[in-house]
Amino acid sequence: MACRHGFIECITEMKHSGELAKYGLAAINCMLDVCGKDQGLGHDIGCTSRKTVASSSISTKAQEPNLIIAINAFHGYAHNRRCQLAHHPLYLEGFGIEDLKTCEQIFSSSNCACGLIQHASYFYWIQYLDLHFDQWDKDKYLELSNFLHNNYVQALRIIDEYTPLLNEFKTHKSLTDDAFLQWREDESEFLTNLALEPPSDAIAVAYIEELENSSVQS
Repeated sequence: MACRHGFIECITEMKHSGELAKYGLAAINCMLDVCGKDQGLGHDIGCTSRKTVASSSISTKAQEPNLIIAINAFHGYAHNRRCQLAHHPLYLEGFGIEDLKTCEQIFSSSNCACGLIQHASYFYWIQYLDLHFDQWDKDKYLELSNFLHNNYVQALRIIDEYTPLLNEFKTHKSLTDDAFLQWREDESEFLTNLALEPPSDAIAVAYIEELENSSVQS
């Protein structure tokens, strides 16, 4: 687990067992203890993680400090649309331009340590990974001011570039900011109702099937 600035907050060893829910719960529990309330968390399967946390022993602990579990930006576009409307960082306040993919960068960087630890003993396996991630944090700290500056400039550029276009669109269509929020709610409601087949469609399908059966029998 890492913060939006790229600093590693906790690491879990999954050398043999693979990705189990208990590791995610342990990481969330650690984050709540260290960082406190009003935290946001991105996960590839954020919707599933929400249910897992809600049914776990830390459910109350996660609910009281207003923990938000979202889905990662790029993963979300290949995900269920109803889930995106509720959990995608594009629609959640407080996530800014964050894509929630920092851990993917960390995992990718750790590949360079594979050649050193592939046949190492357990002690050196842990030692080299610890050295690698410690150096990662030092590098991120060294680049922190530049990282914050670039993100700030990017955010200002997005605001300056798209605000006039948005205002022009709202004026042309006679819209307010509340309309955009309402569109998301309307889409979510539509998709929820779409999951259930309308009675009129069911009757029409049954009627066609009966006609087909009658024609076959005749």
